[in-house]
Amino acid sequence: MKNKIINGLVPFLCLGIVSCTERSTEQVHNTIAETVDGTPIMESWFLSTGDWKMDPQIYVREFGTGPDTVLLLHGGWGAEHSGMVDMVRELGKEYKFFAHEQRGSLRSPFPDSLITYEHHIEDVELLRRELGIEKLILLGHSMGAVLASAYAQRYPEHVEKLVLVSPAYLKNPFPEEDIELLQTSQKTFEKFRQRPEVKQELQKHNLIRKDSSLSSKEKTIVNRIGFATRMLHDVGNWYKLNNGKALYKGNVYGLTENTYPENGWDFIEEFKNQSYPISIIIGDHDFLDMGNHITRKWSEEIPNAEFTSIEKAGHLPWIDKPHKLAVALRTSL
Repeated sequence: MKNKIINGLVPFLCLGIVSCTERSTEQVHNTIAETVDGTPIMESWFLSTGDWKMDPQIYVREFGTGPDTVLLLHGGWGAEHSGMVDMVRELGKEYKFFAHEQRGSLRSPFPDSLITYEHHIEDVELLRRELGIEKLILLGHSMGAVLASAYAQRYPEHVEKLVLVSPAYLKNPFPEEDIELLQTSQKTFEKFRQRPEVKQELQKHNLIRKDSSLSSKEKTIVNRIGFATRMLHDVGNWYKLNNGKALYKGNVYGLTENTYPENGWDFIEEFKNQSYPISIIIGDHDFLDMGNHITRKWSEEIPNAEFTSIEKAGHLPWIDKPHKLAVALRTSL
């Protein structure tokens, strides 16, 4: 029952991370990009996983002019990195960011046989060695927060600090003593999902019609409004989403999930034994934890953790409350 409760949320969790603002990745990059000493600071390159010509490669994007390096870990599994760029857009002059697309994602195609939980962890270590950074500042969103935690568990000596935004469940299987909190969150969210603003948004665009009469563009809008209903506090921000089948490689989630550790994970227990600082940031209307009762309780179990709740923000707080998130990130990083 424990696993079923968590897995039942998986499809929505996966989809949530591919969302980003409607600006293209390059447009977002251009808002950050400047030139320092004639050298472009916005670059993309590919990380070799073995033989450069024969083996699959991992897409890497780097940007920012700040002195401190931050490694961004997008969610998924199977999503892509552009939402992470928008998350830290206001901080481009304060930090140097690196974001890699995890194997199997949009810009990092890999054969199914090479997509596992272990591979994702080791890819972070591979990138760390490539960059020559002794200790990492890791910023992970949703399932990327799980990846950051898994890396920290395996390589604590290479972690300077963790920043976990809208984290997926850091205990899996879900503990029996917290099931009531989870059920309360789910009931609260189901009520929130029925808010009148959703129907109003559909009516505004004349989209409450038979599906057969909708154009492809209209169907896309309907899909994004539905997506915003779950992922955002303000459904009126649906137009800032850019989710779609082409951007999310759903099979990667299943491939990764099938290789999870036999006993799951309890990163909260792991964090109790570590000295590096941990920041947990979550919107108070995140569908995974409405009201943040679960995340707050778990955060209080960690001596060196800071917990921040962002009011009127959902699973993608950089869309609902970009400035408040930037303030929280600036404090945490």
